[in-house]
Amino acid sequence: MMIELGKTKRQSIRPICEGSSEVLVRGAMDGNLGRIWVPDLTVSPYCLIVVGGFGYLLGLPPKGAGALDLKSQIYESAAAGCLYPQNERWREWLEGEFNGHLRTVTRYALRQGKEGFDPERLRQHIKSVPQGFRIKRVDEKLYNMVMKEEWSRDLGMGFETYKEFEPHGFGYGAVKGQKLAAGCLAYGVGEGVMEVQVKTKKEHRRQGLALACSSAFVLECLEKAVIPNWNATNQQSVELALKLGYVYEREYQAYEILEPEESL
Repeated sequence: MMIELGKTKRQSIRPICEGSSEVLVRGAMDGNLGRIWVPDLTVSPYCLIVVGGFGYLLGLPPKGAGALDLKSQIYESAAAGCLYPQNERWREWLEGEFNGHLRTVTRYALRQGKEGFDPERLRQHIKSVPQGFRIKRVDEKLYNMVMKEEWSRDLGMGFETYKEFEPHGFGYGAVKGQKLAAGCLAYGVGEGVMEVQVKTKKEHRRQGLALACSSAFVLECLEKAVIPNWNATNQQSVELALKLGYVYEREYQAYEILEPEESL
């Protein structure tokens, strides 16, 4: 049986997480977000980290009973999201343990260009939103609005509550009247870096709202000397990042666990 670590008791995973460049892994290790499971409270040869819809496998892949326990924990706690193996050994472990029950998904990493972001260009994106929309910094009321609707809930899933989000993260929403149309929020934080999450409600797409929210987010990151880390799930997200001033870095793979009927 896997054991869940409280947010103040994560020292045992530092040796296996210290070298990770993943923002959500670093934030979870520091106790700022997410949930972590280990096989032992004192010596942890491996761990499962889950932050919102993302699961990370780190350390040395287990065998035997340990593999069964970890597999069970993944099904219970991380089956609905994306799984990220730390290295090739974990990739082989996942493909072996979940043989026929995995889907490979492609994601895209982008980074800030050598010349940096252009603040004036970002401000212009914010000014260009259609009439009737406001770009508003996320407060508790807007955060609760984000978490209320299914289309936008994933924006705030990196943190469990607004009380956890407010000291560490920030974000911006495109609002019309009392309705949220798009948003860009910190999904997680770790050592001067924020993981970016962007969403637009279907009927408001292609109006520049995600671009405006993301521009406001990046501007605040520049003011705070924080790196906005952008990982895209599709080409539309890549194109949005390029408009902000990011440059394409690489393509990489993650995994999703198939529903029983999908793996038949």
